[in-house]
Amino acid sequence: MLRLIAGFLAGSCICLCYAQDDTIVITATRFPDSKRDLPVGVTVITADDIRKSASSNLGDILAQFGLLQIRDLAGTQNPQVDLRGFGITGDQNTLVLLDGLRLTESDLESAQLSAIPLESIERIEIVRGGGAVPYGAGATGGTINIITRRGRPGELRAHALARAGGFGTEEARGGFSRQGETFGGSLAASYEDTEGYRRNSRYRQRNAIGRLDAELPNGRAYLKVGVDEQRQRLPGALTEAQINADPRQTRTPDDWRERDGAHLALGGTHNIGRYEVSADLGYRQRTTKAFFAAFGGFFTDTDANLWSFTPRAKLAFDALGRKHDLIVGADFERWDYDTLSASGPASTGAPFSRRQGEQDSVGWYAQTNFWVAPRTRVVLGGRTQRMAQRLTEEVFPVDDRRTADRLEAYEAALRHSLGTGWSVYAKYGKSFRVANFDENACFFPPCAPILLKPQTALGSELGFEYENARLRLRTSVHEIRLDNEIYFSPLTFSNINLSPTERRGLELEALWQTTPSLDLRAGLAFQQARFRSGVYGGVDVSGKTVPVVPEVLATAGASWSFAPRSRANLNVRHVGRQRFDNDQANTFPRQQPEYTLADAKLEHRLAPRWELALEVRNLFDKRYFSYGTATGATSFSALPAPGRAAYASVAWRLD
Repeated sequence: MLRLIAGFLAGSCICLCYAQDDTIVITATRFPDSKRDLPVGVTVITADDIRKSASSNLGDILAQFGLLQIRDLAGTQNPQVDLRGFGITGDQNTLVLLDGLRLTESDLESAQLSAIPLESIERIEIVRGGGAVPYGAGATGGTINIITRRGRPGELRAHALARAGGFGTEEARGGFSRQGETFGGSLAASYEDTEGYRRNSRYRQRNAIGRLDAELPNGRAYLKVGVDEQRQRLPGALTEAQINADPRQTRTPDDWRERDGAHLALGGTHNIGRYEVSADLGYRQRTTKAFFAAFGGFFTDTDANLWSFTPRAKLAFDALGRKHDLIVGADFERWDYDTLSASGPASTGAPFSRRQGEQDSVGWYAQTNFWVAPRTRVVLGGRTQRMAQRLTEEVFPVDDRRTADRLEAYEAALRHSLGTGWSVYAKYGKSFRVANFDENACFFPPCAPILLKPQTALGSELGFEYENARLRLRTSVHEIRLDNEIYFSPLTFSNINLSPTERRGLELEALWQTTPSLDLRAGLAFQQARFRSGVYGGVDVSGKTVPVVPEVLATAGASWSFAPRSRANLNVRHVGRQRFDNDQANTFPRQQPEYTLADAKLEHRLAPRWELALEVRNLFDKRYFSYGTATGATSFSALPAPGRAAYASVAWRLD
């Protein structure tokens, strides 16, 4: 910890320059607020950042701009997202939201980022180590809130893009938005079809989001509908020898996966004097099917449904000569889950597993944003939540388990302006998560008599920020101490509650507009994840490193408008070495190699509304993989990641 503190102090002194504007508005409190006043470490990815990226995959864009780790666990286009070093449980400790409604799944599925058309996104807010009070379970590592575009009165926008290139990729995106003084609407859609880097890795996706908006005398209302469809072939993992011989081969030519989903949200905001009342009613549905040919065949068919209702109010009050806010709200959620497993699609009439799950959740929270001095703002918040779960296995082993838990989260945070652009913030809080349906599943008797205990965590953070007209800097150190962490242990070959664990880290971020034509950015994170104690399968893991957590993450980027109509963008991302999965005992003699990736994009505006772009992913053709598993004394298996690929696109925009 002393090294982290020393690095933190050094980091806070290395940057003395100029900075980004301070007018950014974020929704970390579930209401718009000024980023400069809230005691949170937040990264905002703008629509312009997304357009500058050389990738059309939202997971890659998050990794390029968000200083977080993504990993491919299954050869799909929806990588696992991991904030602050949770490793294989990153998805379950990073809460992903779409316009404030939960996108994180109720099982081990990764959040379906590819279901969101890129052109529909206005910005992405990444709040590190925060979100448990306003949003509830699963936010220990932080929250990622994807905000879709809402039209402004009198605005007319339209776009169309065609893109083609490496691995037989064909892509199309389009959208239209018009907002009058009272009513308006928008539609955004995208289509992608690619053969993929490896054999048997063809991927096809289609998605669309439409919304209607009404600007009312004292508020607004909206209706949003989205649909998505994905078809994916699964190339499977390879051994080290197979990767060295041909990383593009497959040993699973018959494996596949498909997904169909839809979501609907209805909500609005009403102002009553100095008070603001909001509510959202949401519904999300997905059907996922997959087939794996090994061992005679394994087919799964899963249906999941989520209903949510989230009323809340922001109440203004005066004290000490200033205006303060009190936010109160409630969350009502209902998950229904049904999954069937059989030897193949034709044998679902004789399944060897049929599992059903239900989860009902009611949460109440309150949070106050209080100015205790002209330069000092304090945030105090608490949440209580009751979660009732039931999981039933109807075939083998027959099983019916239920539980009801009352959970708590709280946060105390402070931000103080030091003057001349500098500020300091500190926070301390408690978060929680409950095991999902897959983590609680029983595949072989005897089944555990009760469901897994809820995981709880105490987190603390201290940070400095600097802002002026051209530069923004942030440096922070954090620590998270967890009890009953929910985790799959290969030492017991089961999902268990761990003995105490911890996460520690140091983060540095900088955005610098060096000249009107050149923007630079950089980020650096040092991460430490370890088991504080525990003996599993007779193996003592006390003090050992948690697998699949990179020691270092680093990003850098430049955007240079080198001519009136031309711009060059470069993104570099480095992922440090990490323990292979299945190596909780830290006895595997090797570590997963570090890797550095570079992506470049060249843009040229032909006319006021036409643009051409040339993109190159993995510019230096780096051979790497983001996830690997120890499979023997010295052997491992992994999913080789794509090599170098170039893409060309043409776009038309009316904005």
